[in-house]
Amino acid sequence: MQVELGQKIIDKIKADSLSPKPRWHFLVREWLVWMMGALALIVGAASVSVMRYLAENSSWAVQAPYGQTFAGWLLLSLPYFWLFLLGLFLWLFYYNLKHTKRGYRYPMIYVAGIALFGSILLGLAFYTLGVGSAIDGVLGRKAPLYAHVFNPHIDFWSAPEEGRLAGLVVAHVEGEDTFRLIDRKRGEWIVTYNPRDDIFVVVGQPLRAMGTISGEQSFEAVRIMRMRPGREYFQRFGPTVISVSGSGMHRNK
Repeated sequence: MQVELGQKIIDKIKADSLSPKPRWHFLVREWLVWMMGALALIVGAASVSVMRYLAENSSWAVQAPYGQTFAGWLLLSLPYFWLFLLGLFLWLFYYNLKHTKRGYRYPMIYVAGIALFGSILLGLAFYTLGVGSAIDGVLGRKAPLYAHVFNPHIDFWSAPEEGRLAGLVVAHVEGEDTFRLIDRKRGEWIVTYNPRDDIFVVVGQPLRAMGTISGEQSFEAVRIMRMRPGREYFQRFGPTVISVSGSGMHRNK
């Protein structure tokens, strides 16, 4: 029986002109799989670095005194796109690892845990090196759906009726603690602020303000903060609106 089976195999090889693949073929395939897995881990880490950077513009402690619940803050400010991207590339890392020579030995929960830990650790290192800031800056300048997809905090801080206003400072009003601001919809606001926040009010730079609407397109700020994530997004319409809104007004203090 074994002889007959062996002969059938030999006949099949001869009939189909089959030949064994060289060892280098398997080595290249193995290295490609590992490279794809490493790339997936790096992209996942980049996602973590961006999420850490975006967190600089989001604080429930800041919102709590204004009636914002933790659940509401979480729903509005979670970076869903980056969480999805992290999950996708963690899965790709697992998929590629399972196709390595010994990858089948490792259970999914073990691989997922290692990949997640590695992404977080590497992502925090990327954040320290400025990778998260760089990615956000490029997307802020170029991505067409930046405010809707890549940085949900732009939407979060664009709710003046709820006490949050973000935009680009385009001019100071002479002799008053007041400035003009262009929001994400290119609407112009007259913002009154406390002189103690003067350091944050710089023409040509974006900022975030918390307070209340005091009139038609008027906002009274009780607190002003810098804007780091998203600042490049507001710079898209900087020089044009500054030259228009700032005419006849002091452009610097």
